[in-house]
Amino acid sequence: MNLNRIEFRFSKGEETLVLDEPDFGVTEYSGIEATDYELEKSVNSNFIGERLKRKKVLSRPIAISADYLGNEDKSDKRQELIRFFSPFSSGTLTVNHLGVEREIEYEVESFHFTSQNIYDVLEFEIELSCMDPMFQDIVQTGEAISTWVKGWAWKFTLPFKLKERGEPKKNVFNSGHTEAPLEIYFHGPAVNPKITNLSTGEFIRIKRELTSDDILYINTAFGQKKVEIIRGGISTDAFDYIDLQSVFFSLQVGDNMLEYTSENGLDPQSVEVRYKNRYIGV
Repeated sequence: MNLNRIEFRFSKGEETLVLDEPDFGVTEYSGIEATDYELEKSVNSNFIGERLKRKKVLSRPIAISADYLGNEDKSDKRQELIRFFSPFSSGTLTVNHLGVEREIEYEVESFHFTSQNIYDVLEFEIELSCMDPMFQDIVQTGEAISTWVKGWAWKFTLPFKLKERGEPKKNVFNSGHTEAPLEIYFHGPAVNPKITNLSTGEFIRIKRELTSDDILYINTAFGQKKVEIIRGGISTDAFDYIDLQSVFFSLQVGDNMLEYTSENGLDPQSVEVRYKNRYIGV
């Protein structure tokens, strides 16, 4: 594999468009290393300098210029590009830069051709706006906090070993540049299940009893917060059962010691946490 390259792959539903040789040549790009920041400051009266009030990471603009180098009819390819980069549909951009591959959600801000006449190479420019400015891993990371381990599974053969209770906590390492929201799957049975980040003291507790057929699903992402109970493939909203002291916490950068608890001595079948590391750039 040639690592001295850059590839832009656009995905929109079932459609995919890759800006890479031999069909396309990327001539210029910007916005993948970082986005703009805003520092709100106030002047210190009677003292030198200023005081920082807050920091804000703004949405990310990404601009790409490319040439079409393929053998297809230029007219057909022109129509295909116009349709693909429609402002009426969102998409996911995956960037492979020197062997590092990450993705980000985007909206099309503008698309236009820069060719001077019909005989020139088909040149075009794309301007994207990413409301969430953070790149993410391509594949979601999953961690299981063991509850029962080394047990037999049907069919078993004699002699078999009885199940042992696993450790109800596990260290989860966030190797990204910023905090990462979680998806949590709490497989019943359990009474008032609770998961705590011992590294920060934050916890989420649901005041509800789960049967062995229930899965408690929690999403802590901004704008996507959910608490649901899944039974037989059917999801039911369970937001009203949240302990009021709960925090929809994210994984901090570095180590996060997560622990689950259940009241009345009931031990869940398993607890899974899933997340994607988030990055300032590629």
